[in-house]
Amino acid sequence: MALFVVDSQNVLGKSVKEAGSYNVKILPDSEYKKTKEKNKDMATFNYEVIDGKYKGGKILYNNVVWDNEDIELSTKRFNTILTAIGVPDGTAIDSIQQLVNAAKGKTLNITVDWEHSDYNDRWNLSVKAYNKLDEEGSKPNGVERPNGKEANKNTFAQSHSNDPFASSSTIDISDDDFPF
Repeated sequence: MALFVVDSQNVLGKSVKEAGSYNVKILPDSEYKKTKEKNKDMATFNYEVIDGKYKGGKILYNNVVWDNEDIELSTKRFNTILTAIGVPDGTAIDSIQQLVNAAKGKTLNITVDWEHSDYNDRWNLSVKAYNKLDEEGSKPNGVERPNGKEANKNTFAQSHSNDPFASSSTIDISDDDFPF
């Protein structure tokens, strides 16, 4: 009897290389924390893509903060996630810790885009929207992680000018050319 069977879909180190919309499962290592600066309740969700080109790829560190100073926005923020994973209306949520524990293993569709992190000076996928599973499957959009050159490029500096003198050198005019 064989020890195991080789499966190219069951490997370490798979990553998602494009922004887009992905059907994902909330991983068991998602956790409840407190923010460092203001000690606010925070859910840190980690996801694994469950279908398509990036099946098995991870999208990590989606930090969602509960802010007691803006309960209406916090409620909407967490309701959006809970609705996407199928929690029925009227379900009472006692704590962010309870919410995180109950969400583990649930599936939803997330839309991600590249965002620059000041924390590690890298471009990471950041969750922009939460929806119910997409029956058509995950949809990468072709936008890959910006590299260092692209990340530091000023796109406005490369715009073409209609000024015909923009690239010319200095113009020397002698005093004899002035009428005064």
